[in-house]
Amino acid sequence: MRAPAISLSRLAAFVAVAEAGSFTAAAERLNTTKSAVSQAVTLLERELGAQLLQRSTRKLAITEAGESFLADCRALLAGAEAAMERARTGRAQPSGTLRLTSPQGAASMVARWIASYRERYPAMRVDYVPTDRKLDLIAEHFDLTIRIGPMADSSLRAVVLEELQIWTVAAPSYLARHGTPRKPADLARHEWIALSLLPTPWSLDLERGGRKLRVKLRGAISVASTDAVMQLVMQGAGISFFPSMADLRAEVEAGRLVRLFPGWTSRKMFLHAAYPGNIAAPAKTRAFIDLAKEAVRTSVGDR
Repeated sequence: MRAPAISLSRLAAFVAVAEAGSFTAAAERLNTTKSAVSQAVTLLERELGAQLLQRSTRKLAITEAGESFLADCRALLAGAEAAMERARTGRAQPSGTLRLTSPQGAASMVARWIASYRERYPAMRVDYVPTDRKLDLIAEHFDLTIRIGPMADSSLRAVVLEELQIWTVAAPSYLARHGTPRKPADLARHEWIALSLLPTPWSLDLERGGRKLRVKLRGAISVASTDAVMQLVMQGAGISFFPSMADLRAEVEAGRLVRLFPGWTSRKMFLHAAYPGNIAAPAKTRAFIDLAKEAVRTSVGDR
């Protein structure tokens, strides 16, 4: 007699508990009750004839059998989701939840994209986490990240939205008090606002006409947030650099910031969208990437 098919919802419940570390957290993730999750895992263990989780009043642990089964569960669930996406393609608008992240400094731009996305695809929900912490998309279950910088993570597939320059900028109020540096070497005598998340926050690499220059910087403030660095620069606390995205270009064009050393360039940077896996992105992810491309093309065309 053939064994009954195992429900995908029970596999999803087990994966959620294993990853979240508790039945309560898994229930929140799945938008259901703790008892429903517990029952699903118990039924799954009964069907398999193996204990997947070691339960106690204080601790929940995955058994050896559970560890080996977990990878297979993830693959089965990913395959089922991909099959459903393929079936939906061309028949209906994207639906479900898009989990999305980006650096804090890109939050206002990405928020505009999300508003347009929701207007275009009203069946979609969006869970957006702006953070300067580099997240593991696979481990933390994100569908998409908007990133700024080189594209080095081979576990992700990336789509270039725009090639960026790095602009060194200061507020007019700072320049009025301290003078305007005319060449990069002058920065050594100015107050630099350092982004401590960078590998070398106290140096600046520039190039012009084949000549490369590294400027050593000094200052009293370092911050682990691009948003905070921007606010400090806007308040006239010092000088810093940022990718030349639409929001920064708008501040310079409005005269609220001054771009320094426009003849000098830095290493190549990209605004790009990246998603996990080695297969085509789901329809909901492709739809957001396409919308972001349109928005970037419009902003570049308006320069």
